[in-house]
Amino acid sequence: MQIKNKSISFVGVMLTDPSFRRFINFCIISAIIWFIPLYNVYVYLFLNNYRHHLTVHHKIYEYLTNGIIIITFYFMLRKKNVGGTVKDVLKNKNNLRGKVVIITGGYKGIGLAAVIEYVKYGCEIILACRCIKRMDELRKDLLSKYPDAKINTVQLDLSSYESIEKCANNILRKFPKIDIIVNNAGTLNQTFEYINGLEHTFFVNYFGHFYLIHLLYKRILACDTLVINMSSIAHAMLNEKDVKYDFIFESKSGTDTNSNLLYRREYNFSKLCMLYYTQQLQIRLEKESTKACTVSINPGLVKTDLFRNEQCWFRSLCKNVLFVKTPLQGAQSILYVSLLNRDQLAKGSYYSDCKTDYVRSYAKDLKKSEELWAISEKILRDR
Repeated sequence: MQIKNKSISFVGVMLTDPSFRRFINFCIISAIIWFIPLYNVYVYLFLNNYRHHLTVHHKIYEYLTNGIIIITFYFMLRKKNVGGTVKDVLKNKNNLRGKVVIITGGYKGIGLAAVIEYVKYGCEIILACRCIKRMDELRKDLLSKYPDAKINTVQLDLSSYESIEKCANNILRKFPKIDIIVNNAGTLNQTFEYINGLEHTFFVNYFGHFYLIHLLYKRILACDTLVINMSSIAHAMLNEKDVKYDFIFESKSGTDTNSNLLYRREYNFSKLCMLYYTQQLQIRLEKESTKACTVSINPGLVKTDLFRNEQCWFRSLCKNVLFVKTPLQGAQSILYVSLLNRDQLAKGSYYSDCKTDYVRSYAKDLKKSEELWAISEKILRDR
């Protein structure tokens, strides 16, 4: 397997993100606008009333004018599309008709946006989520809008070995064909805690999916399944010294989380693990007699309820001030790799904004990803 992603510094990776890049551009252009005396230009050109010594009223009008222009500029940028789109591969949408798609965490946010588009493409959906009631409500709502849709539900709690096993058994029993699996479900914890002897965020975001795919592996080989793993640009926000596995074990870790509001080590690490997992899974798939393959996805900064438990000011910043994507915009890369011809797919690689993108150098460390795979298998053996 050849990883198609090039490595770059933290700042370089961040500047590849369209939301962050647009925010930086907005700040720079707004600063320039603020210091340009646009009101004076207006008075001079149209009112022929320019005076060198401005009055207080002129100063107020000048600031108001620049402020209104900056606010208008902000909302104009908010209206523009953020990130890549599937328009170049949408011609392949008929190829997805009748395909069976499993989506974990598919009843809200990015997962829901992807579900709706898959339904429009004629796919059969298997929702794998924790809350049965919410899945049933979504199923009813979608069937009212798309009467011909095929939508199935199966309960999945990624923090429970038993639930993961029941989910896999139900899928294997009821669905002989699986074409696409989207490992989308995830969590962002405010507190540092352990479940089943492992760090909670690591277990839910990565290890639960690892175990699910482990249980479905033979079916994946037989069906030439595409496995889509949700990573994130957050993988690039790790301090390199934090790329180690001791803290995920309750028996080996102390109480120091090495995390704060703007640096979520546990979340960032779980998304790096999804990237590592994709590389190692692809290596193993290539040794089998199958066309099954896998990629990892960065949805970008998306307006979802992932930050619902954060402080109000931080939640507002992430949702309303930064140029965040809509859930549908965040789902574009998922849909893109689903629509792309399999022979054009950069297998085992990391996609962002409908293209392979830059990663941190440690994200291409195959020794680290091999270590993660070995640790994951040992956890299963020893549990």
